Amino acid sequence: MKGIVLDTLFPDQQAAIADLRREDIIFDEICRDYLLLSDEYLALNTESGSQSLNIACDIRETLDGLRDEIAQSLRRAGKM
Repeated sequence: MKGIVLDTLFPDQQAAIADLRREDIIFDEICRDYLLLSDEYLALNTESGSQSLNIACDIRETLDGLRDEIAQSLRRAGKM
């Protein structure tokens, strides 16, 4: 399953994200975490049950935090 790609979140910063991922190992890790968790989130949304829903909500919160970290990093690097 393919998760939410960073190009969808930051369509105008594709090149900036690629550059920053090459330059900053921490930023690259944040991006990888976002991509992995978005796959997990989409997989959980196809399952039924309250436990899956609770886990999906927790993952969504984490995804929101990672998205904010990515945006902050882009701003600090003058890319946004």
